[in-house]
Amino acid sequence: MSEPRTTPLIFCRHGQSEGNRERRFGGHGPTPLTELGRAQARATGHALAGAGVDLIYCSDLSRALDTATLIGAELGLTPEATPALRERSVGEMTGLSFEEARLRYPEAYAAMMRREADACPPGGETYGQCRSRAVEFVEAAIARQRGARMLIVSHQLTLYQLLTHVFGVDGTQQRGKLILQIDNCALHRIDHVEPALWHVWSLNERTHLARL
Repeated sequence: MSEPRTTPLIFCRHGQSEGNRERRFGGHGPTPLTELGRAQARATGHALAGAGVDLIYCSDLSRALDTATLIGAELGLTPEATPALRERSVGEMTGLSFEEARLRYPEAYAAMMRREADACPPGGETYGQCRSRAVEFVEAAIARQRGARMLIVSHQLTLYQLLTHVFGVDGTQQRGKLILQIDNCALHRIDHVEPALWHVWSLNERTHLARL
């Protein structure tokens, strides 16, 4: 019987965006990286230079794609962008400050703040819809590139759903019960081992950002 083949994964949230700095809902909007966000991405690239990354997948939203591109420049890799790794869509709340969203859409905002599993911003998507597309993409990438070391650059809520998938819990039900720190450009190192075993090495690694 052959030994299970391990596929190393590194999850990374994009660098600080203008929406993060201004406390606005980013969703599927085009909020760009700040100068700090770009510095975080470059520092992450330096930190991963000896990690043996084979390929990079990222969200096609500019803050994630720009982060992945800056990291890839340090690694000699060109990222492959996909809408499957986008942040959860917040529909009509996109670009609004948290206070603006609370005033315009009080019921929907309150449901989101309560972390209700089926909460859906007007014109947006639920946690479950976000989870399904992201998990499906990563599982397919593992099956397609078994043994390759992959860097996945995505967003806070999307990475939350991917990490809870790794833990074997339903992230759509855990938002009000389990907090996972997912900082800008922090790293989460996880191995996928056939057939259904995950090995978590580190979560929210950010020593490479200490000087920023």
